[in-house]
Amino acid sequence: VDRSDEISQIVLFLCVACRVVMGVSRSSCDLIIKIISVVLFLAFRRSDGSLSSSHENILQQIPLTSDGAEAKFHLTGKTIAYAVCSCHCTYPPTYAPGSTTARYPERCIHCPTPRTKCGDALLVGPEGERRPKKTFMYHDFKDYLSGLLSRRDVEAVMDEACDDLMDSINSPLPPFVKNPFEAQFLRSFGGPKPDTLFINRGEEGRYAFALHVDFFNPEGMNVRGPSTSCGIISMACLNLPLDIRYKPENMYLAG
Repeated sequence: VDRSDEISQIVLFLCVACRVVMGVSRSSCDLIIKIISVVLFLAFRRSDGSLSSSHENILQQIPLTSDGAEAKFHLTGKTIAYAVCSCHCTYPPTYAPGSTTARYPERCIHCPTPRTKCGDALLVGPEGERRPKKTFMYHDFKDYLSGLLSRRDVEAVMDEACDDLMDSINSPLPPFVKNPFEAQFLRSFGGPKPDTLFINRGEEGRYAFALHVDFFNPEGMNVRGPSTSCGIISMACLNLPLDIRYKPENMYLAG
């Protein structure tokens, strides 16, 4: 971004601010950035309809979608698209040297039993445009955690959960448990070294997560209606207070 022209930098920042800060939808952000590009084109256009090389360069630096603008700021998360068989076996993509095109096996090689092999086709489409019949989009956990810890106020709150429990470890259990860090399990859960507690973090960060797996019908639960199953795998950081623990920006969506 810092190598772009000042005008294109402002346009990129405006689009990302609308998307990330103001919560404007992706389609609306796409419309905004396209309208700005048209306005700039009309402002830059000469009387004969041509553009100078510098003005052409500015317009080329402005993407046509909000996803492209976010990519300029490296705001898009790391994802891996797995090919999924009907037997639920998954296959990660492979890449030829110097290529960004994902490649997958043609057929499933999973063996449900020692004497049987699945063998179902994994890909559809004509030759050269083969794509998985079904995909599982996995979001990188380390990418999520680094984003969470980059917010210093959030990191401080996450560390306080362990520190507060460690300070009161010799106190009796509360009569009513209000959060997981008051429960007996985390009070006695062992750390990575023998004879140490998980909450005795020292200079490290020790974080506990709750795993959620939920399947639902995105088309609604109608009698004799279409039946489609959609599954979500997510995690919530138990170090966070309940009032912010399940906010979308603090949740990890595995896929």
